[in-house]
Amino acid sequence: MQIVSDIENFAAPWEYCALTLGDCDGIHLWHRKWIDSTLKSADKLKLPAIVVTYEPSPKKVLQKLKFDSTVYTKEEKITLLQKFPLRAAVFLPFDIQMARMKASDFLQKILLKKLKARHIIIGYDHKFGHNRHGDFKYLKMASKKKEFYVDQIKPVKLFRQPVSSSEIRRLLTDGKIKKANRLLAHPYILHGTVILGKQRGRLLGVPTANLHVEPGKLVPGQGVYYCIAQFGVERYQAVVNIGYNPTFENADMTIEAHLLDFSANIYGESLKLFFIERIRDEKKFENINSLKTQIDKDIKKARSLSTPEF
Repeated sequence: MQIVSDIENFAAPWEYCALTLGDCDGIHLWHRKWIDSTLKSADKLKLPAIVVTYEPSPKKVLQKLKFDSTVYTKEEKITLLQKFPLRAAVFLPFDIQMARMKASDFLQKILLKKLKARHIIIGYDHKFGHNRHGDFKYLKMASKKKEFYVDQIKPVKLFRQPVSSSEIRRLLTDGKIKKANRLLAHPYILHGTVILGKQRGRLLGVPTANLHVEPGKLVPGQGVYYCIAQFGVERYQAVVNIGYNPTFENADMTIEAHLLDFSANIYGESLKLFFIERIRDEKKFENINSLKTQIDKDIKKARSLSTPEF
């Protein structure tokens, strides 16, 4: 899959393509329906399939988020999109200037001329261009003059409501990992760099990798979680604590991952955490021994939990 970030200097190597266009913040069930529809259209028309999204999210730039956080970073999106047989993923650099671009210019200059779209698929609520003029009705009318096809994807419902990035943000913030994962159709990903912590875990016999994530990345609510940690191509079971370590009264929130059956020094390295299940709330213990006893229970619990294939 080709990654396109510099649209100005990009020259499409294909004659025409089928593309889906949208925010795709969570790559969730509804987004996956867009992608599946695009892949089917591409196969039928014998064209490459393209995903076109924005970086950063228009909602973040225009300050329309209830939660000022990103479900997935660009790198995390790429990790998920690579699982689909796409020809390319295009990340349009969204800013105020692009927000002010006329819908007709966006369609003609970017989608048709730059990306050579023959079939465009959008979600039921997606709009582009100045004053969000570029909706499905607009595309339908324009398609008659410019010879391209357009389709609109209806919402996907789960738990009796439409699947949305906003709902996923709420669930993750509340620590409801299993329900959020149902909407995402994939374990939630937290990707970052391992930094030096206070090394208390090592003293307790349970060394932890302290994760630093991009500013604005959504971190699940405080608590202890069962995760799968990926270092390089290898994966390990992990117990992850998110919070303030109330036993030690930390001032700053930390993300600490104890990788089971792992002992390498990975400071400065990249680590991915795939969240599977919440084990318990974070709580304050009377002493270090009580904390150590609970950590041992958490590890035992983690070893007993099943891991879905992903």
